[in-house]
Amino acid sequence: MPWSIYLALKQLFPPGKRFPAFALVSIIGVAIGVCSLLVVQTVMNGFSQEHRENIQRMYGHEIVRSVDYRPVKNYKPLMEQLRAVPGVAACSPFAEGQVMVKNGNVPALPFVRGIHLELEDKVVPVKKLIIAGSLEELDDDRVILGDRLAHTLGIRALGQKIEVYSPTMVDELKDDQVPLPAELEVCGIFRSGYVPADENTMIVSLRRMQDLYNLGSGVHGIRIRLDDPEKAIELLPEISRALPKGLEALPWMYVNFNFLEAIRFEKSMLFFLMFIITLVASFSIASTLFSAVVKRSREIGILGALGGRPRQILVIFASQGLFVGLIGFVLGCGLTFLIVAFRNNIVEGINKLFGSGEMVAQMYMFREIPVHYNGNDFLIAAIFTLATTTVAGLIPAIWASRKKPAEAMREA
Repeated sequence: MPWSIYLALKQLFPPGKRFPAFALVSIIGVAIGVCSLLVVQTVMNGFSQEHRENIQRMYGHEIVRSVDYRPVKNYKPLMEQLRAVPGVAACSPFAEGQVMVKNGNVPALPFVRGIHLELEDKVVPVKKLIIAGSLEELDDDRVILGDRLAHTLGIRALGQKIEVYSPTMVDELKDDQVPLPAELEVCGIFRSGYVPADENTMIVSLRRMQDLYNLGSGVHGIRIRLDDPEKAIELLPEISRALPKGLEALPWMYVNFNFLEAIRFEKSMLFFLMFIITLVASFSIASTLFSAVVKRSREIGILGALGGRPRQILVIFASQGLFVGLIGFVLGCGLTFLIVAFRNNIVEGINKLFGSGEMVAQMYMFREIPVHYNGNDFLIAAIFTLATTTVAGLIPAIWASRKKPAEAMREA
């Protein structure tokens, strides 16, 4: 080990009973900054990843629909054409809309999805979401509810029946007819983890939905699953060429484009805001090293008189900033993993003190705080942290290296 590095470590962590206050405070400051930065980035990655997965789970990778939102007729030959497009794995027709539901005197206005019983699970993983009952039990007289919607309606067990009123019943009222609701039996409960879907969605068969909305043999669109969902935009031109006039294809990225872009922008802004903490710690490092240079003027002079070169003196103080940054980064990563592991307990405690207890579900639409580790975030944080702390130590190091031995001895 070069003597300059050895001396830098000895000054940072002096042997004996001397407490390394400078090193400890500086490392803790850098660690807190790194931890704040990585926790925010990891949680924002989680929000972005969960929203992306929820969009794909709810809408598929591509949606084919009418430009004017009218029903799509004769959809079966169209599905065959879409399946022939390279990169398309599966297709499934769908119909959807809002209805009124009653269980006794308890009403709700959920969003109903009519699915093709044989094809839907090949496009959207419905079976994996069901926590009670099964998709095989769904037929034209049965329904699957989101778990929060079931709770709202007071559904306590499978087999209970609910009344469903569709908007098309208004036409029957105009003709002086008394509309009778469709009575459906609850055969399943699903949970996606996405609060809006769990509390506001019910699933019926495609034929039942066609009957509720008077669609005849038409559907509202076709969902497509791709071999690679990230190629949804790349395959858009080829899929569009397979569509007749009046139909359009919508990639999953465009379903909630503004929201996904807002998350991406917010993540970038929070990165720089959280990095300010590391900058503050770096100023503290620079200030303390300047004080160390002044206090050690005699030592610097003696090193120069003994043959120490300016470059070696520069390494002594510059490497101290690098070591502080390196140790602080490692400690910050450890704190990040610890906080992320107990994130839900921490939020639960905060909610008990200041919130309503449902802040994550109400504001962020998830049952728990999602996280997603991205190696690039850790790499960028490491580069920024080490560069900042090294520069903080480099400034006083340059000043110390320029001192002439005689001048340093006189200043002491």
